[in-house]
Amino acid sequence: MGICSRRSSMEETTKEFNSNGCFILLMSFSIVAQWGGVLKSLGVLLPVLTDQFTDHVWLTGIAISVMVVSVDIAGLFSTLLEDKFGSRRMIILSTLMVGVGLVLVPLATSIIHIAVILAAVVGPGFGISYVLGKATLGRSFSKRYSLASGISHTGQVLSLLAFAPMMQLFLDTYGWRGATLLLAGVCFHPAVCAILAREKQPQYELPVDQHDQQEPNSTCRVCLGSCFTRALSTLDLRILLQFNFWVVFSCTFGIRFVNTAWFLFYVSNLQSKGFSPQASAAICSASGVGYFWGCVLFAPFVDRGLVKCSTAVIISSLAQSLSLVLDPWLKDTLSVTVLTVLYGLSSSSLFTLSDVLTKELLGGDRLTSAFSWIGFLGMLANILGGFLPGWIYDTTGSYDLTFIIMGITPAVALIPLVIGRITKRV
Repeated sequence: MGICSRRSSMEETTKEFNSNGCFILLMSFSIVAQWGGVLKSLGVLLPVLTDQFTDHVWLTGIAISVMVVSVDIAGLFSTLLEDKFGSRRMIILSTLMVGVGLVLVPLATSIIHIAVILAAVVGPGFGISYVLGKATLGRSFSKRYSLASGISHTGQVLSLLAFAPMMQLFLDTYGWRGATLLLAGVCFHPAVCAILAREKQPQYELPVDQHDQQEPNSTCRVCLGSCFTRALSTLDLRILLQFNFWVVFSCTFGIRFVNTAWFLFYVSNLQSKGFSPQASAAICSASGVGYFWGCVLFAPFVDRGLVKCSTAVIISSLAQSLSLVLDPWLKDTLSVTVLTVLYGLSSSSLFTLSDVLTKELLGGDRLTSAFSWIGFLGMLANILGGFLPGWIYDTTGSYDLTFIIMGITPAVALIPLVIGRITKRV
C-alpha cells in the first residue's frame, strides 16, 4: 500500500512538473526574484538617495513606497488586461516596463522625478506581472501547489543573497546612477522566461445580457453598457462579500506591511546599530538562508494533508513576530544574524502559505481577482511600511519602536483566521 501511494504521488508530481509546468514555474520564480531584488536594491540606495536629494529619510521612503502603491493599483486591472490580451502577453510587456523604468531613474534630478518614474512605469510593470504570474502558477498546479509556490518564492532567496551585496558593490564602484543602470539590465531578463511559458487564457463566466441577444447591432449606449457589465463581472466584486476573502486579506496585510518596512529600512536599522554598509548588506544576505528553507518547510506536509495550511500560517506568523520584537535588544553580530535568518524563514513560509490559503479558501478560478483585490486594498500596508519607519526614526532617532510595531502586526493579523478556525468557517 505504501509503495502504491508513493508511486501515485510521484506520478502526480511528474504530471504537473512537465516541460510547460517547469517554464511557468521558472517565469514565476524570475518575477519574484525581480520584485524582491529591485525593492532590496532600493533599500540599499535609500541612504545615498537621501543624502543626494533630501535631508529626510521619510521623504525618500515615501518616494519608494509610491512605487509599491502603484503596484497595487495596476494589479487591480490585471483581470481586465488578462481577459483582453491574455496573461502571457501582459507578463512579457510588464516585465519589459520594469527594465525601461529603471533605465530612466538615473536621468532624474530630484526625488520627485524618481517618485514619478517609479510610480508611472516601474510600479505598474511589477503590479501586472506579479499578479498574473501568481495566478498562472495557481491554475497550472493543483496537487503540488504548495511545493510549486515554495519553489517560486525561492526567487526571494536570489534577491536577498545576491542583490543586496551586488548593489552595494555597484554603488561603491559606479555610484548610484551607474548602479541603477546595471540593475535595469538585470531586470530585462525575466521577459525571456515569460516568452517560454504557455498557458490557455482563462474563461470567465459572464452574466447573460438578454438585450445583447435580441439586438446584436444595437446602439453605442447598449455597447457601453455591455462592456461595463463585462468589466464588473471580470473584476469579481462579489468576492469582497466573502468572509474567507477578509481572512486571507488580513494575513496578507500584516505580511506586506512588515515586508515593505523590512526591505526598505533594515539596512538603515543595522547601520544605526553601528554596522558598516558592507556588514549590513552581508547580514541581510543571511536572511536568504532562512528564506530558502522557509519556502519548502511546510510544502511536503501541506500537500499531503498532514498539516492544515491555516495552522502553518499561525506558526509562521508567531515566529515572524518573535524575530522582529527582539531586534531592539540585540546588538552583536551573531544574535542579529540569527534573528535575520529566523525572519527570512518565517517570512518565506508566510508568503508561500498565503498563496496556498488563498486558493484553498477562494478557489483556483478566482485567483487573479483575489490577488488583485488583496493587492489593491492592501496598498495602505505598503504606504505605512514606507512612511512609518522613516517618520519614527526622524522623530525618535531610533528604529526600536518601529520594529516593536512590526513584530506585533503579524500576530494581530491572525485574529480573523483564528475566529474562522474557532467558528469552523476556515
